Amino acid sequence: MMSGKLPLKPEQSHFTDGQWQSIYDGGSNLLVSASAGSGKTTVLVQRVIEKIKSGVDIDQLLIATYTEAAAKEMKERILTAVQQAITEEQDVEQQRHLVNQISKIPAAPISTLHAFCLQVIRKYYYLIDIDPVFRLLTDETEMLLLKEDVWHELREELYGEQEEWFYPLTENFSGDRNDEGFSQLIYSLYEFSRANPEPKRWLDGLLALYQGEEQLADTMVYREFIRPNMLQVISERIEQGFSAVSSLEGEPELAKPLAILQDEVAILEQIYELISAEKLETCHEMLKQVEFQTYRGPGKKADDVIKEAFESTKAIRNQNKEYINEMKSGFFGIAPDAHLTILKRSKFYIKNLSEVADLFDKAYTAKKQEKKILDFNDLEHLTLRILRKKSGDDWEASEASSFYRKQFKEVLVDEYQDINQLQENILFWLRSPEKEDGNFFMVGDVKQSIYSFRLADPTLFIEKYNAFAKGEGGRRIVLAENFRSRGDVLAFTNFVFTQLMDVSVGQLDYDDQAKLVHGFKAFPKTDDFKTEVLIFENDGLENSEEDVSEDEVSEDFVIDDKTEGEIRIIGNKIRELKQNGFQVYDKKAKEMRPLAYRDIVILTPTKKNNLVILDILSELSIPLYVNDTQNYFQATEVKLVMALLNVIDNPYQDIPLAAVLRSPIVGLGENDMARIRLQRQAGNYYEALKSFSKMNTEKFSDEEKNLQKKIHYFEKQLAGWRELARRKQLVDLIWKIYQDTGLIDYVGGLPSGKQRQANLHALYERAMNYENSSFKGLFQFVRFIEKMQQKEKDLAEPSSIGEDEDAVRVMTIHASKGLEFPVVFIMDLNRRFNLKDLRQQYIFDEKLGAGIKYIEPLTRVEYESLPYQTIREEKRKKLLAEEMRKLYVGLTRAEEKLFLVASYKNEADTWKKWSKAAEIKTEVLSDQLRLGAQSLMDWLGMTLVRHENLKENMEEHVEDYQQKFDQSAVDFSVEFFDLDKIKQTEAEATTNAASIEKPEMVTNNQTVEEQQQLAESIKVLTFEYPYEVAAQTASYQSVSEIKRVFEDPDNTTLLPIEFVNGHGRIKHRFAEEKLATPKFLSETEEVSSADIGTATHVVLQLLTLAHPPTVEDIRNLISKLVTNHSIAQEVGEKIDAEHLQRFFETPFGSYLIANQKFVSREQPFSMLIPAKDIFEEFPEGIDDRLLVHGIIDGYIETSEDLILYDFKTDYLPENYIDADLNKIKQRYQGQLQLYKKALEAEKKRPVTEVKLILLQQHLVLEMT
Repeated sequence: MMSGKLPLKPEQSHFTDGQWQSIYDGGSNLLVSASAGSGKTTVLVQRVIEKIKSGVDIDQLLIATYTEAAAKEMKERILTAVQQAITEEQDVEQQRHLVNQISKIPAAPISTLHAFCLQVIRKYYYLIDIDPVFRLLTDETEMLLLKEDVWHELREELYGEQEEWFYPLTENFSGDRNDEGFSQLIYSLYEFSRANPEPKRWLDGLLALYQGEEQLADTMVYREFIRPNMLQVISERIEQGFSAVSSLEGEPELAKPLAILQDEVAILEQIYELISAEKLETCHEMLKQVEFQTYRGPGKKADDVIKEAFESTKAIRNQNKEYINEMKSGFFGIAPDAHLTILKRSKFYIKNLSEVADLFDKAYTAKKQEKKILDFNDLEHLTLRILRKKSGDDWEASEASSFYRKQFKEVLVDEYQDINQLQENILFWLRSPEKEDGNFFMVGDVKQSIYSFRLADPTLFIEKYNAFAKGEGGRRIVLAENFRSRGDVLAFTNFVFTQLMDVSVGQLDYDDQAKLVHGFKAFPKTDDFKTEVLIFENDGLENSEEDVSEDEVSEDFVIDDKTEGEIRIIGNKIRELKQNGFQVYDKKAKEMRPLAYRDIVILTPTKKNNLVILDILSELSIPLYVNDTQNYFQATEVKLVMALLNVIDNPYQDIPLAAVLRSPIVGLGENDMARIRLQRQAGNYYEALKSFSKMNTEKFSDEEKNLQKKIHYFEKQLAGWRELARRKQLVDLIWKIYQDTGLIDYVGGLPSGKQRQANLHALYERAMNYENSSFKGLFQFVRFIEKMQQKEKDLAEPSSIGEDEDAVRVMTIHASKGLEFPVVFIMDLNRRFNLKDLRQQYIFDEKLGAGIKYIEPLTRVEYESLPYQTIREEKRKKLLAEEMRKLYVGLTRAEEKLFLVASYKNEADTWKKWSKAAEIKTEVLSDQLRLGAQSLMDWLGMTLVRHENLKENMEEHVEDYQQKFDQSAVDFSVEFFDLDKIKQTEAEATTNAASIEKPEMVTNNQTVEEQQQLAESIKVLTFEYPYEVAAQTASYQSVSEIKRVFEDPDNTTLLPIEFVNGHGRIKHRFAEEKLATPKFLSETEEVSSADIGTATHVVLQLLTLAHPPTVEDIRNLISKLVTNHSIAQEVGEKIDAEHLQRFFETPFGSYLIANQKFVSREQPFSMLIPAKDIFEEFPEGIDDRLLVHGIIDGYIETSEDLILYDFKTDYLPENYIDADLNKIKQRYQGQLQLYKKALEAEKKRPVTEVKLILLQQHLVLEMT
């Protein structure tokens, strides 16, 4: 039936030509490249139906789906289609055949590949001599714990027996505290090798890239990978350099930068010639001598055209400089002979790594056999062993393979772009081996391959995509028509990807075959659906690009970081859409209708911001359904039960015990805890608790007696729980805890009580599942949960909002794949690409093998081996290609409207970053620009600036602007939001919502008594607490929080108190909402400017003023402070002693030394300020005061003068101007006014002078 000519497509058919061919074509292997929204599932189901109608039984078709949900949906759709075909069929025999399929569909081979593999193993286990009785290991954490147990045993064995090579191997990949780094390497290497059909062979092949020769230029890794890549990039840089040179030629005022450019292009040409001639040592020596001059432009008086010409070359010059520096520190950072030495030593490590990974594989396999368990990867490897057998050096089909090849008339694979090499091998032994008469049907879209973390290999799809286009091995069918989205969405997507995606960066050309074609024409024409780009200006906020000290952060806003800013922009936009009656098209009703919340989705790169989104949108009264918050173990009630389980397992754990004692389970207060500790100040807290419990109560106060009763009751409960933990199952223990404490009822009365109760029930169910694993008991469960949290394998909170409710959806781009929504917001688009894999000690590639960093044992200096450098560049391209595909998936989820949300420092900075692409003449952006991008928004921005809409913005920043697109191709808008604009938008939306939602009072047909009752009820319900403002005002303020109030010394009208949405949240607030992260929880080890500033103040506080300090004096003091741990060593190294010494040579520095006996330094102060002096709208008649606390750097008090001074370490450019100084003075005006107010109050005399000292510039500024 499906071979030769296709049946003629009826005129009234709703299928496109490509869909028709996909349904009916046959007689060869077929690859259907189905773009987003092209109806691939419909096509797949219809092909199956036509196969059945042609006489094929459903169990003669193997249909492999990517998920169980997809398999279930496929069966349901096939069942529905078969039932419909039965009602329409007139032929009795055909009808009988169709009816027969109904009973076969439930057991038909329509499943994930893993599920099919399980069936194969159950049937043919005897071919490979394995026990058919086994449990499937599905829990990732259980698997991880099992691996750790196996590795611990193997590692101890290797330490004992193989120390001559195992110790140095471990040291190369471990830190100075433990060998966790090496353990992670073994796990990763094992997992990566298992995606290969022959893991042992792949491990043995790792040595290929490490084969050394006498000369570096003769090694395979250099000859085949490094050299060609360097020559290509240098050639591109030379071409760009000549382009920049031509821009400056002929202008006398640009002679100096022109000469610099010419010299640097000449350096690149020399490097190219030396590499071409294999003179690597000469090139290494030459690069050591290269130094760069300052690239200065024309003077201030130069013509604007001259300035623009210079500015247009800066990016190219910087890129060339950066590349040369990369070569100096990278490949040519060490001599060629050193590279050879590292290659040989790395080969030793690679050989041993391969052996250890193989030993771990064998030990882990043995442990699983002992426990009679298999994991998903085992299913695939065992199936492959069943399907093929070795014949000499070749593989041939086994009995099982022959059976399946005979049974299956066709093998159909959905989402083919997401399979790996191992799965491809399995499919080979299930389908016909004949290329010319194949029966392999593959459907997918490589542009949506975003599962590399599951070891998917999109190159399998790409290879067939290119080969089948030429008729080699099969035929290619392209489904380009998109029936999901408006033309606005499709045009924008094509506009972006035409410029971004090609083979070199993206692994696939975005050509006419790949472009989306508008297929659904029924959308009504309107201008409301152009894509909107929303940019939050985060200048000065957390996560912005400038490093600012704590003193510099203004508290005059609600928004704490860029994430909250973006979420508020989204929330305000959603409210605006709803309030303005925005409409979307209902495809089923075939008419426009008002936008519902369920029509909207917010796509995020990760789940980490889900709770923040939930909080802020809830505040804005926007209903939300979060698909997977992945913060279950952060819920307070769950943390409490886990702390109690820890105590039951081992009460000698202070932190869990303190958490339980302070919780409602025991109910101790802070003073109670202190009383207990005072009875036994040394040792762990449990001993102190027991000691207090046994004390004689004769001298106890009533309060202490009550405390002891509480402790006795808890001890009795704890003893009972511990006994239960030894005798009963874990689920019995947890349920007993719930009963004894009444915890479920208690949390039900708290805010979000329904959700909290669901969380506790989920913990009980999780424990029940755990009991069915290979681990048992309370200790193992606690370890199990700790491991989940360490590996960020958190569970999703059970949602208290149903999927069908009218609520905005939040999910990751990965989770959105296959879904569609009328309105799509994609946020956090300028989140940096996750390239951490490129910075690890090791890196893997399916074809190239493994690259490692080599650490010199004695010096601990780290070197990148040449295979590491090679694989890293290949991996970088693959990671960026996947990021590009993630962007494609995100854009194509939208049916009608796209909102793209990101953050930049400010508008000027945004245009500057995007303008890098404005001079590119080719349609596709250069490799250098695309590979150099750091985020999805960088890519998007560089495509947007080449559109007519942004022409005016770009012509201000670049000289040779290249417009490539106009409004006929696509239309979009870019809008910027600063703090004030967000506040204004939010206030307007709140006002509009209040006016819409305010109910009218109904008085018709009411008696006087009823009206009086109604009035009384309204009075009660609308009662406003007269002291609400006082209740919302902080009682304590630090100087850094309140300083903005005092910026203007003449300002007596202070900032008002404002509230948002009636939720009692202070909009203009002066209290920190977010506590500083403790040092032991800090994620960054970088020294910040704030750290340096703090340490500098410590040095100035302790430095003797008895004589003019020398540089040596200051350095000795810093060394002393580092030794006694007053400041960190890395911070101490950053303090510039010479800068500090030069300050004391200034007139004011000399004055300090001369009057050192009158100097007071680092003076803390506290003062009370009436609240009405801080807040304009504070109610009259309320005598509330605020406690303000701070520390004054220093003051000089003589009989004539009281001089206040303050040190700052702020950065100023070398060529600073008065405006820069005024900006700094303005920044600290409020702080110093408050210091002055406090000092005058303390000394009962006026401050005569206030001085702001800029240490970096040795400037002393007079403050008014």
